[in-house]
Amino acid sequence: MIKTSNNIENVLINGVWPTADPLPFRFFEGVEIPFKSLEGYKVAVHTPEVENALKMCHTYLGNKYIKQLSNKYNLYGQPEIVNGVDKGSLNWHNDNKEGANIAAIIYFTSASNPDTGGQLEVRSKDNKSLSAYLYPGKTDVVLLNHAKQWEHRVGEFKPIGVERIAGYFDYNIWVN
Repeated sequence: MIKTSNNIENVLINGVWPTADPLPFRFFEGVEIPFKSLEGYKVAVHTPEVENALKMCHTYLGNKYIKQLSNKYNLYGQPEIVNGVDKGSLNWHNDNKEGANIAAIIYFTSASNPDTGGQLEVRSKDNKSLSAYLYPGKTDVVLLNHAKQWEHRVGEFKPIGVERIAGYFDYNIWVN
């Protein structure tokens, strides 16, 4: 579990803001989440039940967290649940090109630790200084800033009998 910073606006200043919140996971209680394999990781199949839970969670995260950053925001794109880490995420990158300027990531499992890897790292694109090095765990929520000055990556994950399952929810905010 991640220690929460009190000021959610740190996501605008440091590119990331972590917190622990079990409530988003209630939308998935009793929902079977089937996965299909891709190249080295798995993605949830969007059954009607999974799709409904994703939509409700997307709205909840927006109302609870994103709205604190700006009253002017919208839900963006299709949320996803991923098991494992895709190869592109192991390199420093910025997801702004995909269209959203902020994301909420929710962690269903506590797979990330110094033994297995899978940590989330955030840094300044310009001076390469690290602003976060986190091992997110079960029921953690991490807001990521996709402004062009920030980059992030996932540390190499060694699945030692554990699964790294995370949900990804994108938004666009307008800050005055």
